[in-house]
Amino acid sequence: MNNSEQHMDKASRFYERYADFSNQQIKDILKNHKDYQESAVTAAVKIAIERELIHTEQDLLGPEYQSQMSYKWSVFPEIHNAYLYKRVRASIFRVLFFASLIPTIYGVMKYAEGQFNMTYLGVGAGLTWFLLTFILFKTEKLVVLFLQVVMIILVFFILGYWLLSQHYFQTTDIAVLVIGTMVLLYLLFYLKKLIQTKPEEIYRQ
Repeated sequence: MNNSEQHMDKASRFYERYADFSNQQIKDILKNHKDYQESAVTAAVKIAIERELIHTEQDLLGPEYQSQMSYKWSVFPEIHNAYLYKRVRASIFRVLFFASLIPTIYGVMKYAEGQFNMTYLGVGAGLTWFLLTFILFKTEKLVVLFLQVVMIILVFFILGYWLLSQHYFQTTDIAVLVIGTMVLLYLLFYLKKLIQTKPEEIYRQ
């Protein structure tokens, strides 16, 4: 199958998906057409022409279908594009799943040193984090996200206290702990924002 045939095949699938979209949803796709795949725009244009929302594809060059860029800075920017939403959501979950490896690997290393209590703590924390992340990925229940936030805060204070209680501790250890905690908290709170502001297209797919 050549590129042209692949494009038409994708466009056909998008056409079937967008067929039930409202006129406003189709207009939103056209207005933000630069954020969509070419095949998705092709399907939306075809539907828009059939519904007489536009006359030709050239109408997309008009001011009505040129998205107005917002330069308002936000810590947790909203994403209205379904495709981009899925990409960002998937990236956040990849990081969260990867985070479960850190305490697990730490626990395995401590097992080699004969420190079984630290092994149980590390592996247990890693498996618990992985399980909570998996449940959140499947259900998007905010209560699960809340449990992860609580878990991060508890680990932060426990490890922070342990590091500061050592006779000799590296400043870099504290820095890594603080930065790691802030990154995970940011990702969780951003994920919360994404869950609460999910694009309408996601619900209709």
